[in-house]
Amino acid sequence: MAANQLPFAVDKCPKEYDEYKFTLPALYREVAKEELREDELVREKALTEMRHWIAENPYIFKCRTDAKFLLRFLRFRQFSVPMACEALERYLTVRELYPGWFKKLDCNDPIMQEILDYEPFTYIGQDSAGRAAFLIRFGRFNIEKHSPSQDARYMALILETVLEWEEFQIGSCQVFVDYRGCTVGHFDKWSTSELKIMMDVFSRSYPLRYGEIHGAKLPKQAVPIIETFLSFANPKLREKINCYPTIEELEKRLEPACKPTTYGGTVDFEELNRSFRKRIEEQREIVLGLDGMAIDVDHYTSVWDAEEVLPEAAAAGTMLEQLNIK
Repeated sequence: MAANQLPFAVDKCPKEYDEYKFTLPALYREVAKEELREDELVREKALTEMRHWIAENPYIFKCRTDAKFLLRFLRFRQFSVPMACEALERYLTVRELYPGWFKKLDCNDPIMQEILDYEPFTYIGQDSAGRAAFLIRFGRFNIEKHSPSQDARYMALILETVLEWEEFQIGSCQVFVDYRGCTVGHFDKWSTSELKIMMDVFSRSYPLRYGEIHGAKLPKQAVPIIETFLSFANPKLREKINCYPTIEELEKRLEPACKPTTYGGTVDFEELNRSFRKRIEEQREIVLGLDGMAIDVDHYTSVWDAEEVLPEAAAAGTMLEQLNIK
């Protein structure tokens, strides 16, 4: 895709920058102020500083500088510009280190279409606190047809799609994981190095803010693999994870406004999946346009050794402790 065709330019020193306007409901303005320290003055000052830093950074060759993209990182780091800049560097680095997972994420690709058809991830709406709620039906990943890298690419497509939403950037997310239909094959197909990369992405290298993570019906055979996965997570993330023995317990955590019919609610699940698929398809060019960014990856991999880029966390401990299983 030629640079002049990109939905968002990747010239790190554009002649002029876009003018940002806050268009979300009042709830998000309040959340932004209370949780992220964001207001108009703070936002404009931080955007100016971050854009200047990008323009002067010799190791960043091409990068989006539009407000929506940079706010991913500023909101993630509560408008600490130095920390937001570091978060951007980590994000760009992990994309370059693992292009097989994070580049050419095309929702029209036949394999991606197949995984989308299984509907393992569904955006089910926003809760009363403005958090984006996502339902993951892990058993819907097809272990016979798709490799870990193909599933990882699907997850990366979802991440890049939702990170473009300002309500997601501000409100954070709630995650509900339904493990019904899973076999041990859904878990042991992932190597330790792949689990490490994935946890680094979900807990460090991508600007994701979590409310809580709730799961139910985790197979006992999968516990050792999940323990390994969690060993790479930071303690704060592990504290937010809860697992329950029954789906009924999971359903209790779903607010009525975003509870699908198949989970005892009134929201049309098929319509939720259609709407989410449509939003993914509408953002196809935006996600593909991210490939236009470029950095000096050799510089960053020499600055951050392998342990720092993909940190080895302390052992996760017992599953009862780390997942707060009820």
